Amino acid sequence: MNPLLQRMGYSASDRVVIVHADDVGMCHASTALLNGLFGAGVVTSASVMMPCAWAQTAAAWCAAHPAADVGVHFTLTSEWQRYRWRALTAASTHNGLADAEGFLPRSSAEIFDLAQRDAVAAEIDAQYALALAWGMQPSHCDSHMGTMFGAGIFESYMTLGQRYQVPVFVPRQSDADLARRGFDAETRAFQLATLQQIEASGQPFFDQMRWLELGDASAGLAATKQLFHELPSGLTYFIHHPSLDTPELRGIAPDWQARVRDLTVMTDPELRAFVEAAGIHLIGWRDIQRALTK
Repeated sequence: MNPLLQRMGYSASDRVVIVHADDVGMCHASTALLNGLFGAGVVTSASVMMPCAWAQTAAAWCAAHPAADVGVHFTLTSEWQRYRWRALTAASTHNGLADAEGFLPRSSAEIFDLAQRDAVAAEIDAQYALALAWGMQPSHCDSHMGTMFGAGIFESYMTLGQRYQVPVFVPRQSDADLARRGFDAETRAFQLATLQQIEASGQPFFDQMRWLELGDASAGLAATKQLFHELPSGLTYFIHHPSLDTPELRGIAPDWQARVRDLTVMTDPELRAFVEAAGIHLIGWRDIQRALTK
């Protein structure tokens, strides 16, 4: 049984879920939704991309709502075609935190292959420090496009969490899972060994991840109910990417329809009623924080 769930008083058969909203602050469409994100539906946490244009607005909302379950979405990539953002620290092609256009690289592979590890450590520290300076009280830290899980980067990620006494997102993954995500054999071996050490230490550890596919906007409420119905026992991190339907979003994201779907489905009271009737326990990162400080 997951030792964190045991510590929180759940049984081995319980299904416990954090429903997490990624990419807040990426654009206005992902930020203006904060007022209606929590409560009616099943969303229990979110995280902010600090290098992005609307991060300060998102942080201001968090400062005005200090109990809100919002963390820092460590961002080392800038993936869109024409809408880009830069590192907060001194970045260059030499240290791997800037591409030829001066923006953060587009892919996780570029970070793993090219980014200097001390530069990455400085960047994530700057992102967290900016969240604090803007009045946030982060509930956790997590990773945009999986960049925190590279060899030589993961250590800095965990160290930052320990330094600030804030939990960080760590999922249980198999070698096959990591291979499907494009990690090479050396990185996979490192991650698997490290994950075993973390779980043994009693740190927060998620048994599985689930998500709504961004490439398929047709998977609505019924399909989402099915995903929840099929959840196994243990602690699950359910990721989605909610956004308002705006001209800005349509201009940025080819998958904009799926992002709008995510907001509609995950804030639907009907989905919450379904999840509660199924006996699924919804928790947030603040609950984990409290469990860890007992």
